Amino acid sequence: MPPLNPYHPTLFQPTPSSKAQRITKQWHETANLLIDELIANGSSNSFVLPPEITDIRPFLWRGFKADIKYTYYVKLPYSIESASPAIRNKIKKADAQGYYSTKTEDMSAVYQCLAGTEKRKGFSHQLSVDDLELVRGLLGDESFRCYVSYSKEGEPVSSSVTIVNHEGRALGWISATKSEHLRNGVVQQLQNCEFTDLSSIGIEEFDFYGANLSSVAASKADWGGELRTFYGVRLPGYKEIVRAGRDWLTSSQLLKR
Repeated sequence: MPPLNPYHPTLFQPTPSSKAQRITKQWHETANLLIDELIANGSSNSFVLPPEITDIRPFLWRGFKADIKYTYYVKLPYSIESASPAIRNKIKKADAQGYYSTKTEDMSAVYQCLAGTEKRKGFSHQLSVDDLELVRGLLGDESFRCYVSYSKEGEPVSSSVTIVNHEGRALGWISATKSEHLRNGVVQQLQNCEFTDLSSIGIEEFDFYGANLSSVAASKADWGGELRTFYGVRLPGYKEIVRAGRDWLTSSQLLKR
């Protein structure tokens, strides 16, 4: 009988055992080592656990707060027939208008698209070209994979950054598109190009990394992936007080209706 391991072997590898209680004990010991590090660093930011980690009790027992989050996983190699007709039609539209997508090492082109989304949505990714180059240098081009869609004139119009975080899986980190090209199918063409490239290096799963917002969830669901839940855990702090007040206000408004 093979060892019982409910977790991905790259994420958590217990000693060989077929006893569930022994696996659980080892996971709790490992989780507490991680918790000690998080507490020592004193960060109030959310720490995201992969979907394979379903037992978050060690975090709750140590006073952490948890949020349930959602994402879509797409199996690779990808068949475009798995996508909705809307996705396929948008890719055809981009192709017809002369857009083309490719993997790139040009961080300036990636950043131009990030700036386009920042302008449209009124926020900042808090990333510069130098930041992107730094991460690229630290992770290497095999793990830090960037893609850009270009107009027929050669203008970068949409970009996507993916991190190959361990063997067999890739994580969609950032994507951005210039407003004037948003409706032309460039996002969908770029995503399909990305799937093709990741498949060529043996990646078996792509994690869209987030599908909590209704508008975002709808666009990602159209690719036909599998919906999965995962947890974000965080130490309580000032932000927790603000969050609790906001939740109370929302509940009060709903009860008044």
